[in-house]
Amino acid sequence: MNLNAFSSPRLLDPARFEREVGGKPVRLFTLRNAAGMVAGITNYGARIEQILAPDRLGRLDDVVLGYDSLEGVMGGSPSMGAFIGRYAGRIGHARLTLDGTQHLLGANNGPHCLHGGLRGSRFRVFDALQTSPSRVDMTYVFADGEEGFPGALALRLSYRLLENNALVLDYEAVALDKPTVASFASHAFFNLNGESSGSALDHEVTIFADRYFGMTPDLVATGALLPVGQTPFDFRQPTVLDARIPCDELQGYDHCYLVNRAEAEGLALCARLKAPKTGRVMEVWSTEAALQFYTGLLPLQALPGGPGKSSQAYFPQQGLCFEPQGYPNAPNCPDFPSAVYLPGQPRTGSTVYRFSTDPD
Repeated sequence: MNLNAFSSPRLLDPARFEREVGGKPVRLFTLRNAAGMVAGITNYGARIEQILAPDRLGRLDDVVLGYDSLEGVMGGSPSMGAFIGRYAGRIGHARLTLDGTQHLLGANNGPHCLHGGLRGSRFRVFDALQTSPSRVDMTYVFADGEEGFPGALALRLSYRLLENNALVLDYEAVALDKPTVASFASHAFFNLNGESSGSALDHEVTIFADRYFGMTPDLVATGALLPVGQTPFDFRQPTVLDARIPCDELQGYDHCYLVNRAEAEGLALCARLKAPKTGRVMEVWSTEAALQFYTGLLPLQALPGGPGKSSQAYFPQQGLCFEPQGYPNAPNCPDFPSAVYLPGQPRTGSTVYRFSTDPD
């Protein structure tokens, strides 16, 4: 790949992200590898704002939805591209109990706490330092009581762009002073035909999971695990999305899967996404136990906020989210593995988005 591709006008302008928010500097960090791939990461919400990846002919295009300025990010779809914490997904009725004490959390999804509450990590400025052309490190400390969660929690996060065209997220959070709960996820919206190409329903999806999490009508995990067989949630074989949605049972996906694992620890293949039109392929690997698959549920209703990088409004099903995370609503589901971390006990994780091409 010609390195002159880096001068493509599709690259985001870092100057449009430079300002202070809450007295902390915000920047856009551009990661590059020798193969010509580029990732743009901003420390406002530790967001993935751009990924330039080659198609089967070697042509670069931007394959994540996002915004071309900090103002666009702050006024846009709140989860787009963000690193989610302190707890990914919904905590039912915005409450949890630790050591006999009930904690009332920020309710921002009806009566529930979604993605860390009203001011979770997606709305916070991380301290950040680019340590090489292909790596940026970020930190944030959740305060005791922030969004109602008990205990201070120190988070370290790194984004690394590897020479094999994989974007790696490594993270570690340590409870500092009292027991707390934690679960993290990356919330990038992917369209392997290009972020301005419209619907992503021509993509083929494979999810390596035999079971999915039972949910209430408002999408809170109940504690049940259900078999995917003979349901619209079965993606164990490559499936073109427009063969599944819309249908009588659902207009889109916002569902969580328990990833099949050969071993208890280490990276496992969670999902595979293919765009037959461009030949781009993305594999999702993670150390996390669960995978949230999100397409958006109301395809005719524009996502909140102004236009994206393509100067067009984004709609559901134009980007697909694959969000490795811990068990959803685990603090309120006693049969799930505990999400509680004691002082000094780290919660570590890695997620890898690995890009390649298929010649067919």
